[in-house]
Amino acid sequence: MEDKRVGKSNRSKAICITVIVLLCIGLTGLFLMEYRSGNTNRKQKGSKNRTAEQTEQPIDWDSLQKVKLNHHKYGLLHKVTSWLIIGTDVSGNQDGIGEDYQGAMADFMLLVVFDEENHSYGMLQLNRDTMTEIHLLDNKGEGEATADIQLCTAHWYGGNRQQGCENTITAVSHLLGGVPIDGYYELPMKAIPVLNKQVGGVTVTLEDDFSSVDAAMVKGKTITLSDSQAFHYIHDRYGVGDEENTSRMRRQRQYMSAFADKAKQKTAEDNQFAATLLNALDSYAISEINQNDLMHYLDTINEYQSQGMLTIDGKLKLGKALGDGLEHREFYADAASIEQIVKKLYPLMEQPKTNK
Repeated sequence: MEDKRVGKSNRSKAICITVIVLLCIGLTGLFLMEYRSGNTNRKQKGSKNRTAEQTEQPIDWDSLQKVKLNHHKYGLLHKVTSWLIIGTDVSGNQDGIGEDYQGAMADFMLLVVFDEENHSYGMLQLNRDTMTEIHLLDNKGEGEATADIQLCTAHWYGGNRQQGCENTITAVSHLLGGVPIDGYYELPMKAIPVLNKQVGGVTVTLEDDFSSVDAAMVKGKTITLSDSQAFHYIHDRYGVGDEENTSRMRRQRQYMSAFADKAKQKTAEDNQFAATLLNALDSYAISEINQNDLMHYLDTINEYQSQGMLTIDGKLKLGKALGDGLEHREFYADAASIEQIVKKLYPLMEQPKTNK
């Protein structure tokens, strides 16, 4: 959602920045922002001292927003900014209206968290098959029923893409103990060929065999992916390797890094690269992110320490929780792993014994 206070010239700049940052956050894991900063692993001078001083101040536990992780209760010490980047699959009927609308499933989810006070940021790539509570919204975006099913299905419910994104945010927040998530950026996976085209193809060494869909895509071969090949490499999993989403997530991270290298090159060669990218993807993406916040973090990211890209540990099995009579992959996230990761990304204080 655009902040109306942004002036016309700033608005134009912000739109271009949105494309650079969001796509390079969501699809290249903040690598481009790391390139701009030069060294994001460098800690901001005095950040530790500020944190220590803050913890020495009396803290009103009751005033803190609460987060519950692995049967432990925490309070959020200060506000952070977090955005969920969503890549949807080719299922559903998102062009439909009313009862004809059917949301697509979220194949790719990346939570990006900025902590301004501690001068840090980090990313969490989420497994689409993660089992968690999902709100079963109707086509009006209403409904109280919930079910413990795959995280990817949250985007399936609701009467439009915006409601699907909001429902996905609700599900991710619940999975992570109730952490706040401020906005979203959603891009259908079918736009991957368009994205790939803008950088002239991405070069990778194929981690799995895709020769059943393209004879040139043999495991171990290093190739510059064509636009259709890029889609298959990021999207496909059935009939590929072990068919697990964790393997596809690994390929997505590989593509992110390689895409970042090409994006850096394009940005250095052409200062209009952002605008070109915007024009190419404008008809595909939707977002609700505050432009002022976006501009702020772009301007200050060189002062922040990167926490890296994280993933949650867990166990995978086949199950019928989806209720269609078929077996589907179900990823059961490890509660201790979730707790560890959320504590790394969010400034949390465990509940004092006197308040228990």
